[in-house]
Amino acid sequence: MISHIKRFFSGHPIIANLILMIIVAWLIIWGALIFLDSWTNHGDNATVPQIKGMSYQQATLLLAENDLTVEISDSIYDRNARPGTIVESWPRAGAVVKRGRQVYVTVTAFSPKEVKVAMPVTGVSSRQAISYLEALGVTSIRLVSVPSQFPDLVEKAYADGKPLSVGSSFPVTASITLEVGSAPVDTYATDSLDIAVDEVIDEVEFENGDF
Repeated sequence: MISHIKRFFSGHPIIANLILMIIVAWLIIWGALIFLDSWTNHGDNATVPQIKGMSYQQATLLLAENDLTVEISDSIYDRNARPGTIVESWPRAGAVVKRGRQVYVTVTAFSPKEVKVAMPVTGVSSRQAISYLEALGVTSIRLVSVPSQFPDLVEKAYADGKPLSVGSSFPVTASITLEVGSAPVDTYATDSLDIAVDEVIDEVEFENGDF
């Protein structure tokens, strides 16, 4: 068998070299594929589970069970959702990835969003102040009437009991109190009314002889 191969190679050197080149090329390709499989952990995959709607802690445990890790890429504030709830994930659920891969998630903020007062909320009408605060996302606003020469003017503002002014920062869930001016009692008019009443009483007493 070997002698026949030697005679063939000797009698057909060109064809023999082509055959050797093909064999060497095939061996190189085969070796490269084996190396790539080993280097890229081919076949060592994991499927991303559905974690949307879970808490961050629950998602972390579930991903760990699938040999995956979690990384927070962004957070949003949603007063209607529990803090730390998974809103979005990438790669998405069902994606096949390499084990050990990080899954990036967007969660609801763990603490309330902080807002900053950029325009006066005192020295303006209550309607202006309320509109501005509601635009910031504030929902708890209480009005307290205080004596003032300027009706409906916001005299003072407080966030959870702390004075509120331009530049102040507070959580959007804070309770805001606005002290709004109410029309003062007209002392002159009150005195005039008292005098008129006294005069009527005196007149009635005189007619009845009670004097």
